[in-house]
Amino acid sequence: MNEGEYRTPLFERARQIEGPKILITLDADEILTPNFDSKEWDTIRNAKPGTILSFTLHNLHPNGTYWKFGDAYTGYVDDGEPFRKGVIHAPRTIAPQGHDVLLCRDICILHYKFMDWERMLNRNRWYMCFEKVYDLSYPVSIYRRYHQIDTIPASQWRPWEKQWIEDYAKYGIEITSILHQFNPMWDKQVIDYMIQYGASHFRHLNIWDVNWEEKANALGIKHDKSFKDPRRKWEKAVNRWLINTQAKQHKTSVRILEKIFKIIYK
Repeated sequence: MNEGEYRTPLFERARQIEGPKILITLDADEILTPNFDSKEWDTIRNAKPGTILSFTLHNLHPNGTYWKFGDAYTGYVDDGEPFRKGVIHAPRTIAPQGHDVLLCRDICILHYKFMDWERMLNRNRWYMCFEKVYDLSYPVSIYRRYHQIDTIPASQWRPWEKQWIEDYAKYGIEITSILHQFNPMWDKQVIDYMIQYGASHFRHLNIWDVNWEEKANALGIKHDKSFKDPRRKWEKAVNRWLINTQAKQHKTSVRILEKIFKIIYK
């Protein structure tokens, strides 16, 4: 897993196309809003080389609502600047410091991550283990990062825009449902990590809501390791505290405790 390594060839290939280029990067679970006649596209086309394009992400929920996640640098008016690599959660696009940023407001990105809930949970468990294996963050910070949806108040959820559905329907594309496909890739990788490092290495992560012994057996993975929940009572209590304070993480009392847990809860 190295996002920088597998994104770099995409930019290299795109730059083989002759002429001026606008590079817009989307993940596999994203689409642009269908307002392709928006005047904002003219603004993008007329932006000077080196301009970073920022689009708002809308996280879609299978219950027919969405919440605005925020702005993300996902586009670049190409000027040949090299792509800055990163291992995980790497930059989406070429985003040099000090360059102009064009904030797009009419054109947005629809994000389907939460539309397949079980897939999202599987992927998040893997992400948490990956960060632990490579010592990228504290368990408390890892929990906060992968449970952001628990902090969104009901007032911020809005119904899907009818225009998205109707305009894509004109192209014969139905965007309100997806094909649910089980992919064992993330489960297999987590089990491989446990075989390599031991289940106890991951005891401070919120991944013990599933039975890993059963998953390993279902996937036909032969092993001589134990995948039973290795957490002690106080560690389970910390995990419950993280769950209960996720929406209150900016309170002073919560932040003080977090600093303590970052010292003792590794």
